[in-house]
Amino acid sequence: MPDNDLQIENRIYRLRISRYRRFLFLLLGAGVLAVLLTGYFLIWNRVPSTIMMKAGVDQKLQLYVPVSGELYKEAVETGGTIGKQKKSEVQGRKSLQIDLTKTVTLKAKQVDSYRMDLKLFGVVPFKNVNVEVIPDVMLKPAGIPIGIYVETNGLLVLDTTEVPAKDGLTYAPGENLLKPGDYILEWNQKKVATIQSLNREIQGTKDKKVTVLIRRNGEKIKIAMRPVLSSDGTYKIGTWVREDTQGIGTLTYVTKTGEFGTLGHGITDVDTGTLLNLHGGELFQTQIVDIMKGEKGNPGELQGYINMIAKNTIGKIKKNTEQGVFGEMKEERVSAYSGKAYEVGRKQEIEAGKAYLYANLEGRARMYEIEIEDIKINARDNKSMEIRVTDKRLLKLTGGIVQGMSGSPIIQKDKIVGAVTHVFVDDPTRGYGIFIEEMLAQ
Repeated sequence: MPDNDLQIENRIYRLRISRYRRFLFLLLGAGVLAVLLTGYFLIWNRVPSTIMMKAGVDQKLQLYVPVSGELYKEAVETGGTIGKQKKSEVQGRKSLQIDLTKTVTLKAKQVDSYRMDLKLFGVVPFKNVNVEVIPDVMLKPAGIPIGIYVETNGLLVLDTTEVPAKDGLTYAPGENLLKPGDYILEWNQKKVATIQSLNREIQGTKDKKVTVLIRRNGEKIKIAMRPVLSSDGTYKIGTWVREDTQGIGTLTYVTKTGEFGTLGHGITDVDTGTLLNLHGGELFQTQIVDIMKGEKGNPGELQGYINMIAKNTIGKIKKNTEQGVFGEMKEERVSAYSGKAYEVGRKQEIEAGKAYLYANLEGRARMYEIEIEDIKINARDNKSMEIRVTDKRLLKLTGGIVQGMSGSPIIQKDKIVGAVTHVFVDDPTRGYGIFIEEMLAQ
């Protein structure tokens, strides 16, 4: 073989070896990176983004992760093992050194908010954790079906449509001016709280262009609209609106002073999905007349009768949030919830496994066995736990979780840890729950 051919073959061989080595190094690097990222995210998921503490109560953090940092606010006291327990001035505020490789015991004197800035191995910026201090309260789980009636703060816009006009043409006076989820507050500088009052003002202004005050995403905006004389001889703005709503849910808890929480999720409009901005509302005693069992693809329902008279009023609604509906019981109703009060179970204490759903579906409240299948410790929404109904009695009665059971308290190890919020449409035996501490933080 000629020398030049041998040299070419050697070069090709060395080139192949070089490429193969580079490939192996890349493969090794990718493997190391994958391991590091997996470890990083495992640690990330182990450290909650929000930690709830009860005022005046020792809170133990037993995370045992290679993370340390500083906790801001001088109202925080320390006890137990918290690393160096060193105070320093950071951004003009006192702080405490926190070492999460060990057991950390904290105690907050009062309801407040704090911040924990953490670093991986004490060097790499890692995570900012909110520490929220909630009242140290004992909760009485209710589990009773209740009727909910709410008044919206303004008229909720569902959609806009065309109006067949007297002149034979069609117009859409609300199009590009109003959006689903808007609230109409005033028409021509006059408040409109009902559909009837809005229609009265529209007929009064006829086809005159007027100023309309609306609220969109929390901001008040003025727009100009001109009604159209429709083919039936009335003036219209081509807009579908809704004023009030009502439904059935389950009361979650009552405190000894009469505050209540229910649903575990907010009241939203069924057409737009918008969280309703409430002007007021009430809870009513309700009577369940039938239970439609849940089936795959067809969630069941508690069917009840709400007689909205004064003597059936349970309490006043004050707040509607993504984490539930809250308010105050009527004073004479508080004594009706004289059963056992439970300690609040924090999300760090919840374990996968057996728990109980507390509900009144058979004339009295009772415990039904469920399984907590997944705990999303960093979730701050109303789907922070996945649960499955295992109780044969409840499965026979409802098929699992049905509409109207939202708010049913979840009990584990003699603590109230959450509330039922949603059902899986394709499997009514399973659903979601919310951490009770998220409801209390509202």
